[in-house]
Parts: sequence; C-alpha cells; structure tokens
Amino acid sequence: MQRNAFIAACALSAVGLALAQTAPAPTVTDIAATPARLATPLAAPVANPVARRASPATAATIVPANTPIRLQLETHLSTRFNKYGDGFAARVMTSVFYQGQEVIPRGAILEGHVMRVQDSRPAVSDSALMLKPDLLTMPDGQKYVISAMVVQSDAQNPARVNAEGELQEPRGMMASDIHHAEAGIGGGIVGGALLAGAQGAAVGAGVGAAVAAGVWLVRHRHLELNPGSQLTVKLERPLQLTRQ
Repeated sequence: MQRNAFIAACALSAVGLALAQTAPAPTVTDIAATPARLATPLAAPVANPVARRASPATAATIVPANTPIRLQLETHLSTRFNKYGDGFAARVMTSVFYQGQEVIPRGAILEGHVMRVQDSRPAVSDSALMLKPDLLTMPDGQKYVISAMVVQSDAQNPARVNAEGELQEPRGMMASDIHHAEAGIGGGIVGGALLAGAQGAAVGAGVGAAVAAGVWLVRHRHLELNPGSQLTVKLERPLQLTRQ
C-alpha cells in the first residue's frame, strides 16, 4: 500500500514538472505595473540664468522747465564775423541739482548755433547776437536734445539780454567811446590854444567833442563774446534724462 502511494506521488510530481516546462513564460504585459514611490519630489527645472537676466532698468528724471544752467563759453563769438548757423560750444560750470539729485554734472557740454546776428552802429540800432542751444552731452557720453534760451550774460561783459534771449550791445557811449571823446576834446583844446589862446582852446574843445561824437555815430560797435565768458541759460521745456 505504501508502495502504491509512493508511485502515485512520483507520478504527480512528474506531471507537475512537465506542465511547468510547457507553460509559456510571463511577459511584461502580464506583470501589473505599480508606480514607484520617490523618496523626495523632483525639483522644478532651473532656467538658464543667462536667459533670465534682464537688461538693466532705466530710470527717467524730468528736469523742469525754467531750470537755470550756468555755462562757460568754449567758442569765440562776434557780431563782426559770425553768421547764422555758426556753431558754438559751452561747458557746464556748476552741477545742476533737482530734488537733491545731481541731474546735469559739471563738465557737461552744451552745443548750439547762432540763430540771429546784427552788427550795427550805435546811432542806428544795437549789435545783437542770439544763441540757440541744441544738444547737451553728459560726461558719460549720453546726449540729449535741449530747448533753452540765454537769460543772463557775463557780469564782466556790458552786453545785456532782452526778453527774447538776445544778447545786445548797449547803444550808449561806453568806456572806449568816452576815451575817444576825451582824446578828441583834449586834442581840440591843445590845438585851439596854440592857434588862438584861451578862446581858441574853448573852440577847439567843442570841435574835438564833435569829432569824437561823429566817430561814435558812424563806427560799428561789435558785440564780442570771448572763450571763458559766462552765460546762463534756462530750460524752455522739461528735459527728460535717463539713467541705467
């Protein structure tokens, strides 16, 4: 009996082995997919730092109209030689501040052109020169179109500035004219005294004064602005400046 049971067990083992050898091997689709658990979440992709770098921000400053700018001429100007369209240059003498911030540094260059020239005799009209600022160049090379007018001339220069921003030579007799008159009167006195004594001296003085006055009436008086002369201009319109 035990022998029969042993034979039966061996037969079952042989049948199981045969079935295992003939059964097809499992494929990938037969295996249930289970998502893997990550210990830590993936970090977000980091963008290229070069691509993310923005251009430097630009801040705009508005310099209001009527802001004065003190200048020192770099160019010689004269009603005798200059004509419409001639260029001139001037350098900013003192820094311009607005709301506690330096907006126009000392040393900035202002360029412009001669807008009107008149060279006349004092007896006819004033010799006049009108300057028109056009361009402001900062020390760092930035350039700005500027609209401004002259409001004040050098205290050492007798020229005055009218309401239009025009520089005018005074029509009255100046020191040089008085010198010519004194010389004429003195010469007349000496000449008259030599010819006719005291009475002749008086006549000679009158003649000399008339000659000096005649010279003043007919000679041209040129308006001259030398390099180093100081001018003050004021903005006619707000000036927008940008800084990076």
